Amino acid sequence: MGCVKRLILFIVGLYCYIEMKANILNHHSDISTIFVRAKNNDKKNMYQFLINDQSKRRSNNNVWEKGDYIGKSLHGKRKKKMNFNSLSSDENSDYESIKKIETDEDKYNLIKNIKKYCECTKRYKRLPTREVKIGNIKIGGNNRISIQTMTSCDTRNVEECVNQIKRCKDLGADLVRLTVQGVQEVEASYRIKDMLLSQNITIPLVADIHFNPKIALMAAEVYDKIRVNPGNYVDGRKKWVDKVYKKKEFEDGKLFIKEKFVPLIEKCKQLNRAIRIGTNHGSLSSRMLSYYGDTPLGMVESAFEFSDLCIENNFFNIVYSMKASNAYVMIQSYRLLVAKQYEKGNDIFFPIHLGVTEAGFGDNGRIKSYLGIGSLLYDGIGDTIRISLTEDPWEELHPCKKLIENLKKRIFYTDQQNSNYFTEQNKENNNATTNRNNRYTTLDFHNFNETFRNFNNIVKRQVVKKKNVLHEECTIGNAVTVKELEDSLQIFKDLNLELDKNGNLKKGAKTTDIIIINDFENLTNVAKKSVEKLMEAGLHVLVEYGPKSVELIKNLKVNEPNKQNILYYSTLTDILDLLEKNKTDGIEQNNVKGYAIILNGKEDIKVIEKIKDLNPQPLFFILKSDNIYEHVLVTRRLNEILHTLNIDIPYIHYANIDSNIYDDILVNSTVYVGTCLIDLMGDGLIVNVTDNNITAKKEQNEQIKTRVALNSFLTLNILQDTRIRLFKTDYISCPSCGRTLFNIQETTKKIMKLTGHLKGVKIAVMGCIVNGIGEMADAHFGYVGSGPKKIDLYYGKELVHRNIPEEEACDRLIELIKKHNKWEDP
Repeated sequence: MGCVKRLILFIVGLYCYIEMKANILNHHSDISTIFVRAKNNDKKNMYQFLINDQSKRRSNNNVWEKGDYIGKSLHGKRKKKMNFNSLSSDENSDYESIKKIETDEDKYNLIKNIKKYCECTKRYKRLPTREVKIGNIKIGGNNRISIQTMTSCDTRNVEECVNQIKRCKDLGADLVRLTVQGVQEVEASYRIKDMLLSQNITIPLVADIHFNPKIALMAAEVYDKIRVNPGNYVDGRKKWVDKVYKKKEFEDGKLFIKEKFVPLIEKCKQLNRAIRIGTNHGSLSSRMLSYYGDTPLGMVESAFEFSDLCIENNFFNIVYSMKASNAYVMIQSYRLLVAKQYEKGNDIFFPIHLGVTEAGFGDNGRIKSYLGIGSLLYDGIGDTIRISLTEDPWEELHPCKKLIENLKKRIFYTDQQNSNYFTEQNKENNNATTNRNNRYTTLDFHNFNETFRNFNNIVKRQVVKKKNVLHEECTIGNAVTVKELEDSLQIFKDLNLELDKNGNLKKGAKTTDIIIINDFENLTNVAKKSVEKLMEAGLHVLVEYGPKSVELIKNLKVNEPNKQNILYYSTLTDILDLLEKNKTDGIEQNNVKGYAIILNGKEDIKVIEKIKDLNPQPLFFILKSDNIYEHVLVTRRLNEILHTLNIDIPYIHYANIDSNIYDDILVNSTVYVGTCLIDLMGDGLIVNVTDNNITAKKEQNEQIKTRVALNSFLTLNILQDTRIRLFKTDYISCPSCGRTLFNIQETTKKIMKLTGHLKGVKIAVMGCIVNGIGEMADAHFGYVGSGPKKIDLYYGKELVHRNIPEEEACDRLIELIKKHNKWEDP
């Protein structure tokens, strides 16, 4: 009898087990479909996922070894082959065409049929967003651009939070965000608010919510604005394994969002709170990833799912954000967000908060943020900003204020067409070029139509680079003087030259490709020796065409094969004068490679067309705007003209930075040139800081000792962050908050010191799991806090080592990098 009972129990148990597995398979779609779509080397992992084998589940995002990265893109970065095996097979799906996407260029250019992404690309005109009230301030509309930051301490530490908020307010913050991950943090928030009010401090507070709709409802009782992340507000923590979504299943997911999000809408409507719908590139939901991949389109559609519910429920107190650690992705996402709102045609533009997430530390973090945020502000997009640095919260505020202050100089184009806004000093600096070119320039340089800078598909203008003068990816240039050349050891260091095994100078990954010597006619014998050594090392030298320069070049003694590594440059006016006199052959002699023409971007199109008649043709153009604040405008114009005339000559940017204030130098060089390079306009960059007495230079960056070194530093970092040319390790480093589980500032510095020489490698340093696996985005290696002074290490999105003691983690990270053959000795 006992055997019979056991047999019956076994049969019942087996039946229940089969039923349970059948339900699991139904939940995850048809297993045969999944196996057909899965990669061969992932089928085993997919099966483990379907049977819910948590212990053996692995990521399918192994970098390099599984062929995820192939070749190089137009941005100088590796192309990531998208895994769209998880896309729906429903032939009626609106998203079927996305399956064809395989490269970064494709997946980040999913913008279709877009006519505009801002009010005007030529004159400043701010996007007409709705006015939204947050506590006692208003954002959007005609209100000034607000700046905000986020506390870095544990929210439960009430006294420290209050002190940080007070300090941030005193230094100019308009809003302060706090992390609120649980009930204890909500309770502490009441005490924080009470302490602030007792001191008459009414600065609006923002609650940062991840994973927990119930906590969001509680936080709305005390906070002025609730930030929700559409990627994890409903779906929770992602499991990085493919799931097949058919269209109906995808649409059904919206019902679950409605169930969880509408209560927050009603609560905020009742209490007059605001909601920021803050999408992050690295933390899209599994539903969105399955249909759109990690693309700007997925980010925008994710936000619209939430904002559509707000509109349906007559709640309009909302703000958008589209953050990414990659400035290119971030800019494209915000542009697409605005373009889609134009497309809707309902004249509802919600305020936009700008930020490059996890920008990093020091000047590198500032440059990346200036590039992403500044490029959008330039086109009138953005109502609030935050520069997310791995530093104390109040350190983020000065860069924000400096960025807004400098971009106000862009606004003068609304009412004026001439550059009389600028100082007499700037006019004097540019008089030589302007006076020699004004015969061929037009004052009406704003009126041109853009067709080539296609917002639907950003591509680089096809050019022909001749005689191996310009670098195949993007040329690094520098402007030096004869006096600076006389200090040979310093100039070699500043131009980042290296030594070969015989002690001879050679070029490296960071070495300047071209130097321009504006006072070459004053060349001394000491400086002449430096020029000769630079040419022999492979650098090209640009000098102004003239009788004295011709004679000086004849006296240069340079060994083969670099004997001809010298070129002339001249203004378009002078070149056309030579053309009229049939003397252009004089600028291409046996001892020079060729010549370049300086343009200011305002030339009449008929005059530029005359360049076609030149024989010999220039090897490249140098685009030197009359002032830095109009550089974006004239670049867009010149790019369009060269495309229209089918002129395949490349051009390099020449950015004169007329300031001795270090922060202004960072902003001006990054925003007004980086905005062009991020749209793939230009084939090289020369940054020329004209003043050698730079205020606060040593305090900001002790490694920069000279003006030439600063030129190199700015050029290299702009090219790195625009993804045009990579020369160092790329870091994604979170700014720290109440969830951070180790000293992230010191740790980031240590990791950067140990790994900063690994060209093309991307390392994420994350304080906790919320800013961990998701926000790491496309990082190759991840260093993520898992507990107090405990670290998890990732390879791609695969957890490799768990709960490593903090004191061992850096060494283990280096071991992991070596294991995957990405380590190079410094």
